[in-house]
Amino acid sequence: MKKIIIAVSVLFASTSLFAQKTKTSIIGNNEISINAGVGSPSGNFAKGDYADDKSGYAKAGFHINLSGIHNFNKNWGINVVIGYTQFDAKGLQSLVDGYKEDSGTDSTTLNTTNKSSSFSVLVGPVYKIPVCSKFSIHLRALGGYTNTTLAGFKVYYEDYLDNTVMTQKKATTGSFGFQAGAGVNYNVTDNISVLANVDYFTSKPKFNISYENYNVNSGRKIDTYNESISGINATLGIGFSF
Repeated sequence: MKKIIIAVSVLFASTSLFAQKTKTSIIGNNEISINAGVGSPSGNFAKGDYADDKSGYAKAGFHINLSGIHNFNKNWGINVVIGYTQFDAKGLQSLVDGYKEDSGTDSTTLNTTNKSSSFSVLVGPVYKIPVCSKFSIHLRALGGYTNTTLAGFKVYYEDYLDNTVMTQKKATTGSFGFQAGAGVNYNVTDNISVLANVDYFTSKPKFNISYENYNVNSGRKIDTYNESISGINATLGIGFSF
């Protein structure tokens, strides 16, 4: 996070000096863009270690968002972003092997019942640095509501005595979310532009996790999960101004 803040600050300082000499105007007071790309988790949420209860078993998935900006002048605006990220799963073999060893069964099979995901509604200021008549750089810091789902799964225990199924149910909760990043905007026409964005996101929801058919010999069990859901979104998009 510190490296991102330093990089954005350097970018802001260097391009602002050049932008002071550049004469541009706002094409429209309002902008809407649709952006899609990759959502890549970091930290404990991205670990896949059975022995580490902080592991979130998430890896890079897809991110999509709808962004709206109201411009107050050529530099400042207010940005609203509605976004959704779905993460793929990692380290599932670690879960399979861990539950097999802890339960003492002949074999185990694991099926995921859904995927971890995050839905957010964020708002905050955006600062635009005009580089030339068609090209600009945007810096933003947003905060708001994030609703996050932690994926659930089923573990099938197979041995010569009995076959049972234990379920860790999916868990969903809301929390405050924060996002900060930068983007570049190139005006193809007076009203249409293409965008590239990189944003750091973070939230810290507290999940309460429940189980079905869990007994003392089932294996790994966590009742709560309270780790940061953070990472990087990298997107491309198309924008419309009016």
